[in-house]
Amino acid sequence: MTGIEYIKNAVSELLHDNSNGHDDKHVFRVYNTAMKFCDDIPNANRDLVAAAALLHDCDDYKLFGEESERLLTNTRRILTGSGFDADFCEQCINIVKTIGYSKRLKGIEAYGIEGAIVSDADMCDASGAIGMLRCIEYRAGSGQPFFDPDCPLPTEMNADTYRKSSVDPCVNHFFNKIFHLRDMCLTEPGRKYAAKKHQTIVNFLRAYFDEVDAPLSWKDLLSQYA
Repeated sequence: MTGIEYIKNAVSELLHDNSNGHDDKHVFRVYNTAMKFCDDIPNANRDLVAAAALLHDCDDYKLFGEESERLLTNTRRILTGSGFDADFCEQCINIVKTIGYSKRLKGIEAYGIEGAIVSDADMCDASGAIGMLRCIEYRAGSGQPFFDPDCPLPTEMNADTYRKSSVDPCVNHFFNKIFHLRDMCLTEPGRKYAAKKHQTIVNFLRAYFDEVDAPLSWKDLLSQYA
């Protein structure tokens, strides 16, 4: 068994029961997207991209708490058993430390070209049709409607307000986060894929707002992202 195969198995075991949009299916989509991006960026270390993509959510604060995120408890445990050397593991940890939307809001930049690839792949999975479904899954049971026309229009967020916005209606989340992902991508293949997925949500919301007769203020806001 290769080191990447070991990591795949360990991550699947850790995350397969999760049902809030951060399960192993999400991780493997990010992994597959990152591998495709590597085809256009041949100077990237493919094993390093693969390992970081697979491990990027293994200590997510939403799943395992802030202490696990700070210490990268699961990431370090899995890497220890993978057979990769110490230098590889340290580089992988440095990448994982930088992955995540809230970290980018804090000004934390992706670590190296490999980190940029994984970051872009992760952001792309938060957009498009899959991103909309993940948002709905994550907010299931929150008591919030998909769209509340009387809710204040979304405003620019920082790292603190983002972490407190997990119970906002899904449509708010599209404006608070998802519509900003396209411009946060760091690689050319990432930007191209993110632009395509961005337009998918714009098209959906344009049709949805028409069908529910959304207030003009919401339609005008959407036009800023079209």
